Amino acid sequence: MPTLDSTVLVDIAKQLNILAVVAYLVPIAVCIRRWPHLAPPTRPLILTALGISLLLNVLSEVGRQVWNTNILFIYFITWTETLFLGWAYYQALHTPRSRQLLGGAAAVFGLVALAEPLMHGFSGEQTYTRTAQSILLIGAALAYFEQVLHELRNIRLERDPMFLVSVGVTLYYSGTLMVFVLEDSMQKQHQISQIWIMYIIQAVLSIMLSGLIAWALHHAARRTQEHFNRSF
Repeated sequence: MPTLDSTVLVDIAKQLNILAVVAYLVPIAVCIRRWPHLAPPTRPLILTALGISLLLNVLSEVGRQVWNTNILFIYFITWTETLFLGWAYYQALHTPRSRQLLGGAAAVFGLVALAEPLMHGFSGEQTYTRTAQSILLIGAALAYFEQVLHELRNIRLERDPMFLVSVGVTLYYSGTLMVFVLEDSMQKQHQISQIWIMYIIQAVLSIMLSGLIAWALHHAARRTQEHFNRSF
């Protein structure tokens, strides 16, 4: 029987998880609202990626509550996040060396993400995949920070779309890496309360990431509009 404390933690974690799923609607709403002012070549890809992420997270939540399994959706979520953010960083990084390193890290992620399910029989364990994902995306964010420092652009960083995304990526993937690394061992040791605390942290960081992506889209549209106005 769970204790009162663990029951409260479970309730908080489940509510926050639902809120984190709903939070995906915020960047989608901003993308749709600011659609005319976003760069035409990228806006369909952005909206598609956000829509797929929302759909997969909804299906994951339904699978957890109704079908008692959401393993397949979790795999797809990991791939969608990595491909979408990896593509965004490939567009944002300017030097060939940075792009080559990003491509190499993405290839390593792909190999790990394909090999791990085969090794564990699609049990849902993604320790190595999540580690490779976090290293890839945090490394890309740090590379973008370095690029900003070297270019010394005359721009307020809180209005730089990729800087905002990079802050969210760094917070989320550095903050949740230990969740994915330690989850299996903690389950084996029956540290249930600690697991639910980590889920709470993950949900809060996911909400923050969605908010920062939405704010980044707002400023991306604003920058495109200002560039258009200066052209006339």
